[in-house]
Amino acid sequence: MQPTPTVLVCGATGALGSMIAARLAGRGAPIRALVRPTSEDVAIRKLGAEVVRGDLRRPGTLPPAVEGIRTVVSSANSLARTLAGEHGLRVRDVDLDGYASLIDAAEAAGVERFVFVSAALHPVAVPLAPYAAAKAATEERLRHSPIRSVLVRPDMFQEVWLTPETKFDWPAGKLTIFGRGNAKARYVATGDVAELVVRLTLADDPPELVEFGGPEAFTRNEVADLFEREVGRTMRRRHVPRAALRVGCSVLRRARPTLASVLGMALASDLVDASWTDAPLREAGIVPRSTTEYVRSAVRAIPAGAGEG
Repeated sequence: MQPTPTVLVCGATGALGSMIAARLAGRGAPIRALVRPTSEDVAIRKLGAEVVRGDLRRPGTLPPAVEGIRTVVSSANSLARTLAGEHGLRVRDVDLDGYASLIDAAEAAGVERFVFVSAALHPVAVPLAPYAAAKAATEERLRHSPIRSVLVRPDMFQEVWLTPETKFDWPAGKLTIFGRGNAKARYVATGDVAELVVRLTLADDPPELVEFGGPEAFTRNEVADLFEREVGRTMRRRHVPRAALRVGCSVLRRARPTLASVLGMALASDLVDASWTDAPLREAGIVPRSTTEYVRSAVRAIPAGAGEG
């Protein structure tokens, strides 16, 4: 018989959540996964996880998911799913109201710990991006909860912000630079984030707040230089003026809050240098992957000339 699950993983079918679930299972943690009715669950079941069908947008489906659970760890969000092509998601429904419902259910079930994957919340990002505002509101809700919270704030993911998904289309030689591109960010590897989340989930006495990024501080212009050197050719760069980003945030806030959030977070990252480091990763015994290493591996994985047009 499988041991009774004590850890609930929300977002277990996503890029980050699937890594978290696999690493928890690999350490022998009995896990349960909250999986949306329309999502494939074969991979998560292969880990030996118990699967409960539910959705953050449907509060009535959440009590069975948290019943008997000691720790909730959640990376579920609307942004990644929308960038991956899913339609009909609203930031408020998932990242604000959905999390409020999940926390309510967890409190009622007597959950002891809630590990929440938030985001690098520059102070200027919260008023600009509905997604950042929702993250901040969920953090505040957890701070006032009797559940012990662990708030995890990673910097921008290498596999998201340095790819065609966010208009950094280096395979096609077309790089979008948001704003001036001169502010420092510490792009971080998804796998490193997953490993730290797992260690915080299993730790006896984790901190309440962990802010971190990768080992290198690079501007978007400098990352563009890295790609050009690695690929061996000059790429076309298009700068989106800060004024255009501000207008986009404002105009699209109601109609397309996810796109407004991307523009808002891009603007925030162009206004403020990252103040965090990779110290939390190294203190946890994790050797983080650098942006330079990511660029090299990404370029080598694409055949020469692929994507050019």
